[in-house]
Amino acid sequence: MNLKQLIQSLFLAGAIALIGSNISAKETTVSPAFSTKPALKPTTAPNSAMSTAEKAVLNNLLKNSKRLGFCRDSLDLEAAKRASEVYKLANQQYFVMLQCFLAAYQGNYEFLIVNQQPGAKKPVTKLTLTEFVENQAGKVQKVESSSIGGLPIYDPKQRMLTVNSKYRGLGDCGSRAKYKVENSKLKLVEFKAKFACDGKLEPFQTLYPAK
Repeated sequence: MNLKQLIQSLFLAGAIALIGSNISAKETTVSPAFSTKPALKPTTAPNSAMSTAEKAVLNNLLKNSKRLGFCRDSLDLEAAKRASEVYKLANQQYFVMLQCFLAAYQGNYEFLIVNQQPGAKKPVTKLTLTEFVENQAGKVQKVESSSIGGLPIYDPKQRMLTVNSKYRGLGDCGSRAKYKVENSKLKLVEFKAKFACDGKLEPFQTLYPAK
């Protein structure tokens, strides 16, 4: 065997070994359907922890949405069922965070107090939120809003509602507000805002309480 034939023989043997190892690897690969790794837990809806009574409050609201007059601009029933939350306050009263619809990067919410006490004068109270906005003249003014776009988080122990709102998807402008659920109202505790959509995530200016 000359040198050329020896090189060809070694090359052929190496190729056969490589093919054999690939076949073996494929045969021992575990199919994803039968993976031994633990499956990821499915994410649960925000309102999955609600009690039977709280779910009943939400279902009753959604059935009577037109008569009660909330989410008048738009109401996506599927979004409302999936993302709305109900919290018991006391004496058959409930605080409701109702998602009217889901926009591109945040939901639109309204907030209600449901009073199921016998003879209640106002079974459903629609709450307003104090906000600070920048008008066309560039001046900051205080307004009262019946709905808000953002991500609301409620602390039932403190009865504190926090709402983080984006003015655009990047999140470089928006507001951060805190409200106390008190006497069937949302009392403003703190409001910070950044009106300049300049690509920077900070700083947010404290507008309330005034320094």
